[in-house]
Amino acid sequence: MDSFTQSIRGSGSVAEVITIYDEYCTTYDKMVCEGCKYKGPYILVEAMTKEVPECRRKEVRVLDVAAGTGMVGVALAQKGFTNLDALEPSEGMLECLRSKNVYTNTFHEYVGQCNTNVPQGCYDLVFSVGGMANNHIPFTGALEFVRFAKPGGLVMICMRQDEEDYLTKLKEYMNSLEEQQLWKKVNKGILNAHQGLLCW
Repeated sequence: MDSFTQSIRGSGSVAEVITIYDEYCTTYDKMVCEGCKYKGPYILVEAMTKEVPECRRKEVRVLDVAAGTGMVGVALAQKGFTNLDALEPSEGMLECLRSKNVYTNTFHEYVGQCNTNVPQGCYDLVFSVGGMANNHIPFTGALEFVRFAKPGGLVMICMRQDEEDYLTKLKEYMNSLEEQQLWKKVNKGILNAHQGLLCW
């Protein structure tokens, strides 16, 4: 296990996690892509490109939640998505993200503590890669995803399966949102069995 992963898993609070991301922001892309071989961003991009035909990609409005350094945004821009916004609680990560010039609006906020300044009901696609985890976005943050999305919009969550307790709570909460008719589950799949990645 690398030092970054050890630090994240050993952290005791959201504030500690944000500080760790601040410390690793300049080396994060290389570390994640080359060191850990984490494929989550690219797996989600592949899933999104299947959902949105190329002719519509410039017009759909997309929100990247817990956007990190913007790796997903860069990959989406390469696929023709140009109307991208980002929400990220780490200032260091946000600075790296902004330097890539693929996001229109950026929000330095955390989903889960209080209402954000992100406009509600405005996005065709709302997604998070790796943001749903212990000491990251609380499982109840899924409701904020629903609020960000337009009626009929798509929410996609890509996360690891090894967060068993968190995952159980998240599934129960997502089911309760469906029972309240706040959203409807369209699909769920294990996109990468080796890395244990789930996507909704």
